Amino acid sequence: MADIWNGQALPDRRITQTNIHYRLYDRRTGQLLSFNSTNSIDSLVTDILRTQRQYPGAQIHAVEYDGPA
Repeated sequence: MADIWNGQALPDRRITQTNIHYRLYDRRTGQLLSFNSTNSIDSLVTDILRTQRQYPGAQIHAVEYDGPA
């Protein structure tokens, strides 16, 4: 079954596992709020939402790095 977007079939692609190493900062203050390594975008989004709840006034800025903290 092909994925369809705007009436066009998307090319077949394989699922990959890529490590994402990131840190979350407050853009205004530069304060480090969270860091992690994951292979799941869902985990990254969950961490951003959790951090946003924990620091409601922060402007969350995510930066990807080439290795774990």
